[in-house]
Amino acid sequence: KNLDDSMMTATINMNYYTDARSLQQQLEQPIDKRSGRTYGPPSSKRLLYFIDDLNMPALETYGAQPPNELLRQAIDQYGFYDTDKLFFKNVKDLVFCASCAPPGGGRNELSPRLTRHFTMIWLPSLSEASMARIFTSILEGYLS
Repeated sequence: KNLDDSMMTATINMNYYTDARSLQQQLEQPIDKRSGRTYGPPSSKRLLYFIDDLNMPALETYGAQPPNELLRQAIDQYGFYDTDKLFFKNVKDLVFCASCAPPGGGRNELSPRLTRHFTMIWLPSLSEASMARIFTSILEGYLS
């Protein structure tokens, strides 16, 4: 089956000011009501969320990141609460992929409760010589 026929994608960019409410709005935007309290992408499709800068949201008083806890709840319990109408929204056919940089410079450690749901892949930093070779090749190709 062609990826275009079976998958939809949505990108969520997090930053220091991302809060749980804004994340929930972004999660709900591409999904539709299916039946009862069940929500998801249009039938026969799956929705892939790409979440950029997962470890950027600010820490709260006790060290948690509320947007990441909401994301963990959506993965763990297959849904989240509607805070206006006070009921639990079940979500189906969602896939999550995320990226983040190492902690430091405004980026925080991720909770093991969240990272256990992801396959972690680390990419080593390139040496200056490697970076120079890559960008020199690109620039030479562009200028010739």
